[in-house]
Amino acid sequence: MPEEKQHRMWAYLRGLRLSRELATKLTLALGLVVLVGLLFPRGEAIEAEYRVGGLWPQNDLYAPFSFPILRDPAEYQRDVQEAKARAYPVFERNGTRTEQQVEQLRTFFARLQEALRAQARYRASNSPADSARAARLLEQVELRFHEHEWKALASLSSEALTAMQEVIETSMRSCLDQGILDVEKKTLPRREVALRKGTVEEILPLDTFLDEEEAAARMERDLLAHYAGMNDTLEVARKIALVHLLPNVKYNAGATERALQVAIESVPRTAGFVQEGDRIIGKNERITPEIKQKIDSLRKARHERGSVAVGPLQMVGTFLHVGIVLTPFVIYLWLFRKRIFGNNRRLALIALLILMECFFAYLTRVLNVAAPLEYLIAVPAASMLLTIIFDSRVGLYGTMVTAYLVGGVWGNDYTVALAALVAGALGVYTVRDIRNRSQIIRSFGFIFLGYAITIIALGLERIEEVGTLVEELTFALANSLISPVLTFGLLIFFERYFKVTTDLTLIELGQFHHPLLKMLSEKAPGTYHHSMTMANLAEAAAAAVGANEVLARVGAYFHDIGKIEKPTYFVENQKGSRNRHEKLAPRMSSLIIQNHVKKGIALAREYNLPEEVVAFIPQHHGTTLIDFFYHKALAMAQNSDDETKIDEINEQDYRYPGPKPQTKETGILMLADSIEAAARSLDDPSPQKLEAMIDDLIKKRFEEGELDECPLTLKDLTKIKKAFLNVLVGVYHSRVKYPEMDKEEERKESKTTASAMTEDDAQLPREKEIPRDDEPARPVPDERLSRTIKAIDNQ
Repeated sequence: MPEEKQHRMWAYLRGLRLSRELATKLTLALGLVVLVGLLFPRGEAIEAEYRVGGLWPQNDLYAPFSFPILRDPAEYQRDVQEAKARAYPVFERNGTRTEQQVEQLRTFFARLQEALRAQARYRASNSPADSARAARLLEQVELRFHEHEWKALASLSSEALTAMQEVIETSMRSCLDQGILDVEKKTLPRREVALRKGTVEEILPLDTFLDEEEAAARMERDLLAHYAGMNDTLEVARKIALVHLLPNVKYNAGATERALQVAIESVPRTAGFVQEGDRIIGKNERITPEIKQKIDSLRKARHERGSVAVGPLQMVGTFLHVGIVLTPFVIYLWLFRKRIFGNNRRLALIALLILMECFFAYLTRVLNVAAPLEYLIAVPAASMLLTIIFDSRVGLYGTMVTAYLVGGVWGNDYTVALAALVAGALGVYTVRDIRNRSQIIRSFGFIFLGYAITIIALGLERIEEVGTLVEELTFALANSLISPVLTFGLLIFFERYFKVTTDLTLIELGQFHHPLLKMLSEKAPGTYHHSMTMANLAEAAAAAVGANEVLARVGAYFHDIGKIEKPTYFVENQKGSRNRHEKLAPRMSSLIIQNHVKKGIALAREYNLPEEVVAFIPQHHGTTLIDFFYHKALAMAQNSDDETKIDEINEQDYRYPGPKPQTKETGILMLADSIEAAARSLDDPSPQKLEAMIDDLIKKRFEEGELDECPLTLKDLTKIKKAFLNVLVGVYHSRVKYPEMDKEEERKESKTTASAMTEDDAQLPREKEIPRDDEPARPVPDERLSRTIKAIDNQ
C-alpha cells in the first residue's frame, strides 16, 4: 500500500509538472500572437495587394461612391511644416511699462539719497537714534550693495546722485521706447514678428526691437560715456540700471499657437475628387503614385463610412493571421525538434527573436521618412542566431516565419517578405557550419547578395528608376553590415542569460588551454590521453549518426575530470606496478570510483561548464556495474568462513547512480568509453578482433538496458560500430618490422629480462592490476575471476 501510494504521488507530480510546462508553452504562444498582432497596421493603413510600380491583380476598380482624394501624407506634412514656418510669433507692447519703470527708478534714488544722508548724520553724531534711523532707511533700499559700493555712493554728492539718476533714466527711456522683447531673438523662427495692438496686428522686422541682452549692452555704453575711469561708480550705476530695466514687449504664446493652427488648417488635405462610378484602375494596369492615392483614399473612405469590419473583428482576423503563420513552425518543432519544443527557455528565445524583428518592422513603418527603411529590418540577424544556437533547419524555418510576419507588419508587403526571406536564407547558409565568431562578420556579402538580387529583380519588373534602385541597395548594404554585428552582440547576450550552449561555445571550451584540461593533463596524464582518444571515437560516431559531433568531442574531453582529485586510484595514471586498491576493501574502492562522478560534476559547475557538457559526466557511466570490485567482494565473501557475508553484499552498492544516457551524444560516449579501454587490452588488435570486441560490447550495453533512454536506434548502432572500427584500425594498425628492428627488439628484451631477475623481488608474484573503466580484467593469479571482468573508474 505505501508503495502504491508513493507511485500515485509521483504520477501526480509528473502530471502537475507537465501541466505547468504546457501552460507555459500556451502562454508563450498566446503572448507572441497578441504582441505581434498589435504591431500589425489597422484600418485604412492596410495595403494588402498593391504597391507603386506593381500591376493591379484584380478586376477593374470603380468608385462605389464619391470621395475626396487624400494627399500623400509625406507631401501634406511637408506643406504643414512650411505653413508653420510662415506663421509669425505674436507680441504685445505694454504701453504703461515705461512710466512705471521710470517712476520706480526715481523712488529708488529718493530712498537711496535719504539713506545716505541718515548714514552721514550717524557718522557725525554717533547717536543711537541716528543709527537706528539709518539702518531702517537702508533696509528700504531694495538693492543690496557691497561695502566698497557703499563707499563709492557715499563719496558722491547729492547733485552727482541726481545726475546718475538722469543718465540712467534717459538711457532706459531710449530702450523702452524702441521696445524690449522678453525672449531672445535667436530663439525665434522668423526675422519678422507680429506686434498686436488690440485687434490689429502689425508685421515688423525683428531688428525693430531689442532683446534684454541688446538693451543691457546699450545702457552700459551710455553709462560708460559718463563714468569712464570711475570703476566703482560705473559698477554701482550699472547694477542700478540693470535691475530697473525690464522688457515691455511680451510674447503671446496663446495667440502664436492660434496663428499656427490657422496656418495648418489652411493647408489642403485633398488633391481632387472622385465621382461615383469613375474608373480608378483596370486589371493588370500599372499602379502609379496618383492611382495609389486614389485607392488609399477609397479605403479610408470605406473605413469612415463603416463599410468594412474594423475594431475587434479586425483584431481577431489579425491574431488568426499571425497564428496561421506561426502554426507550421510550432508543428515542425513538436515533430522534429522535441528537445527544443520541450525546453520553454529555448521557446522563449525563439519567440523573443521573432518579436524583435516584428518590432523593427513596426518602427521602420511608423517612422515618417521618405526612404526605403524596410530594407533596414535585420531579419538575417535572427536567421543567423537561430542557426548558430540550434541548427540550419530551425534557422531556415524561422526565417520563413519571420519574413512572413515582417511582411504582414508592413501591410502584407510581398516585397519586404521576399527580400527578408532570401537574405535570411543566405545568412543561414553562411553560418550553418560556423567554427569561429569572426565567421559571422563574413556573412555580410551573402546577405547583401540576397537583398540585391531581390531588389533588382522586382525593380526591373516594376520599371523603377535607377535612383530608386540605388537608394534601396544602399539601405540593403547598411542592413548587411548591421545584421552580422547585431548577431555577434546578441549571441553573447543569449549565451549568458538564456543559458544557451552553441557550437561556438563548445569549440571555445575544446581549446586545450582551458584550466580544467590543463589540470587534467598535469595531474592525471593517463586519463587525459584516454579522453583525447575517446574524443576521436565519439566525434566520428556522432558524425555517422547525425548527432552533434562538436558536443560529443567536448563531452569526451571533460567526462572524467573528477579523476583530478585522486588520479592515482585509477590504473591509467599509475606509473608503477603498485595499486592503491590492494589494501582497500572492495566497497571502499567502489565508493572512491563512484565519487569521481560527483567530483566531476562539482568541478564542471565550479568552472561554469554548460549543462550539456556536465551531463556527460554521470551519463557516460549510466547505471553500469563496477563489476571488478563487485566480483572481488563476492569472491572474498565466498572464501570467508562467515556464509552470511554473501547476503550482505548488495549489487546496487556497486552500480553508478546514473542517469542512463539521455541523448545520442552521451550514449555514444558510453560505448566509446568501454570500447577504447577494451581495445587497449587486446594483445593483437587486428581488425577482426576489434570488430568482434566492438560487437560484443555494444550488444552488452544494449542488453543491459543502458541505451533504453537515449534515441539511438539499431541502425545508429550499426553506423557507430563502423565508425569506431575505422578509428581503431587507424590507431592500432600493424607496422612492417625490418630485420634490424627485430634484432634490436630481441636485444632489448633479453636485457630487460636479465635486469628484472636481479631485482630483490624478482621471485615475488606481480601485484594484481586493476583495469580502468569498462576494461576487460587482466588475469589475476590470486582471484577466481573471469577474464572478461571489466572494472570502471579505477585509479
